Amino acid sequence: MQLLIPGFRGYRQGEDDRAADSLLRLQVADRVHQALMSIQSYRTQLTQANQFQGLTDLGPVIADLQQLEGEIRHAEQGYTGISPAVRISTDQLDRLYEYDYGFVTAASTLGSTVQGLSNPVSDPASVAMAIQTLRAQVRQLDAAFKARVRAVEGIQV
Repeated sequence: MQLLIPGFRGYRQGEDDRAADSLLRLQVADRVHQALMSIQSYRTQLTQANQFQGLTDLGPVIADLQQLEGEIRHAEQGYTGISPAVRISTDQLDRLYEYDYGFVTAASTLGSTVQGLSNPVSDPASVAMAIQTLRAQVRQLDAAFKARVRAVEGIQV
């Protein structure tokens, strides 16, 4: 096909890039969902331990994660067609992968922190510190995702 139709090879490569982008976002969205489920389990543990201040602080973290998961999972994949108006060079694509690395790293860091929440905590100060750390990591993941989107949409590399 590539020999018979001019531009088909580039089109195929673009399709592969879009598929890889979609797969990456779905994998990160799945990690965010797993973190969300763990945090909701932690919320149940806090309730059973009568740590109600922790519940108040955890609510916005859960809401932010739910919104972020939806944004990541349902972000537009994009389409360039056979003869796109904007072309991305291999070097630009490699620099976009750096944004992907930051995005995936932020998701992994959040997942690691959430795994540490599995033990019930009786100290309100420790609960507050853990929630503060979670809140910072959710903001970091959100910022990494938004930077990635800006880079892809505006080719800011």
